[in-house]
Amino acid sequence: MLKDFFSNITILITAFTVMGQILKNKPLLHSAAIRTKLYWGICYGILGIILMLFSFQINPTTIADLRHLAIVIAASFGGWVPAIIASGLIAIGRIIFFGFTDTAFVAAISAFLTGIVCGGFSKLDIEPNLKAFYMNLIGLFFISIVFTLYIEDENTLINVLMTHYLISLIGGFFAYHLSIYIANSNAAVRELNDSLLKLKESEQELNKANEFLNRLSYMDGLTGIGNRRHFDEVLNKEWSRLLKTKSPITLLMFDIDYFKKYNDTYGHLVGDECLQIITSAIKDLIANNPYSTFCRYGGEEFAIIFTKTKLDQGFAIAELIQKKVQSLKIDHRSSEIAEIVTISIGIASTIPSLETQPKDLIQLADTCLYTSKTKGRNTISTP
Repeated sequence: MLKDFFSNITILITAFTVMGQILKNKPLLHSAAIRTKLYWGICYGILGIILMLFSFQINPTTIADLRHLAIVIAASFGGWVPAIIASGLIAIGRIIFFGFTDTAFVAAISAFLTGIVCGGFSKLDIEPNLKAFYMNLIGLFFISIVFTLYIEDENTLINVLMTHYLISLIGGFFAYHLSIYIANSNAAVRELNDSLLKLKESEQELNKANEFLNRLSYMDGLTGIGNRRHFDEVLNKEWSRLLKTKSPITLLMFDIDYFKKYNDTYGHLVGDECLQIITSAIKDLIANNPYSTFCRYGGEEFAIIFTKTKLDQGFAIAELIQKKVQSLKIDHRSSEIAEIVTISIGIASTIPSLETQPKDLIQLADTCLYTSKTKGRNTISTP
């Protein structure tokens, strides 16, 4: 009998461990969803049937098992729903595996009544350990009725009941606390996983924030295009890349004619709006050009870097930009050359070499821009 008892304990350990792993993210609680209670009820019902099949011999004529513990544990953790499901499956299993006899029928009724009473008892506001102990006694009470009906000898009955009570109480204590241990372990793992998930989400949010801040550091706050820092970085990067391929790079620089007078006449807020309108128009114009980088160089001065672009190609784009700005027809009554806002453009192009540097291209384009201004503005100049 002792060997059979340890076999049952082994079954309980294995079953609780497997159930705990399968349903580790669906803990059995009184507040759990009905579907979760259904899953657990089925699992405990199967466990009860297994315990029934691995019954132990109390004496030469009497066998017993710990099936009621599956119902008790189900009721202790999940209430009446898993308890009823487990007891119903155990009752059906009793008849299927042992035949439809009077003994099987009474045992099945005993199991089902255990589920009903333990399920109702689980709602009482009692200390959990004590509640589980009482429910174990409830299960033993119904089993005692079955034994009393079929064991006529009083001494044998007392011996069977004492033995079964002892094994069941020890097994029940072990099963309940093993279930608590597994439940707490799973809860700790879930909490750890949740913490790791939150940490990962926090890291992702931090990375996004850093990326956003990094983009801001390269963006002009007023116009939304690249700033001087972005211009310098792109120019140096493209210069190094084109140095290897011996491809041309063209720099277009322009500023708004008589923009200081524009601010003095209309105010700085309107001046800012003027810059935004012009920037937006030019950005749309070159949006489909994969080789262009548009930046605010400073104040009312802007620059566009064109890679793999020759001087004549850059000049054609400059003409389009000049016409686009004029088409906006932004009023500029303080201008000395027109009644609308115009721009002066300087263009320079080169093929990067070891003998030259990016600053040489900037100086050349800037000189061309100065030439456009000295020629009367609203013009395009090249070297």
